Amino acid sequence: MKEKIYTIPINDAFSQDCECPLCTLEKQQENDSISFMLSPALMEPDKRIDTNEKGFCRRHFGMLYNARENVLGVSLIIETHIQIQMEKLNKLITGSRKGIEADAGMNALKNLAGSVTKPATTTNKFIDSAVSFLDELDARCEICERIERIMERYADVTIWMYFKDPAFMEKVKSGKGFCLPHYKLLLKTAKEQLSPKQCAVFVNDLNDLMTSNMNRILEDVQWFSQKFDYRNKEASWENSKDAIPRSIEKLTSYGNFK
Repeated sequence: MKEKIYTIPINDAFSQDCECPLCTLEKQQENDSISFMLSPALMEPDKRIDTNEKGFCRRHFGMLYNARENVLGVSLIIETHIQIQMEKLNKLITGSRKGIEADAGMNALKNLAGSVTKPATTTNKFIDSAVSFLDELDARCEICERIERIMERYADVTIWMYFKDPAFMEKVKSGKGFCLPHYKLLLKTAKEQLSPKQCAVFVNDLNDLMTSNMNRILEDVQWFSQKFDYRNKEASWENSKDAIPRSIEKLTSYGNFK
């Protein structure tokens, strides 16, 4: 099949000797996203609206800071993000302050009754609202959401290529499979995008690929552990020297290993 602009990165990733080609694509997208966020685009009004509202997860805040490429820009992002989120939190705090103060002055008799059946106090209502707000904030990340959208498209194209290009299908089948998170992504995409018959064909092939390669990883980890037995001191490490980082990648997706 003649390559198109959107198939080139996928073909390149699946040509590499790696535990998960989709991890290769995602890592590249993450690096590109960090560079984009540190570029002048950081100051564009629509982008600032997004970062003010969503912020970043712990991993991506760390990567933005550690890049040391635009510390002022990161500072400005943090400043306005805090301002926007504290406005929301302060509304919750202010609206509940009097009720919480009243709860703090609750007499001993009411406290005793509350130990049997916890009352629907203003304090408890505030806690529920604040935890809900913080859970929602914790779940948002401008970079994570950007990567997720791109990876969904990559999964779409991967499955499309699987049925359109016999050479690509063979490349997938002869590869090392996928990490569990990207295995899940492919399963969800297959269900959404394929006919029942094609879905069954793809899932059957994918399951065979995953089973054989998860067993391969398990054998490598087992031999890595067995090498610590003095009886195996002189035996070859075979393929197990890097079994730990490869197995972690297989279970959780790519990471930063030293």
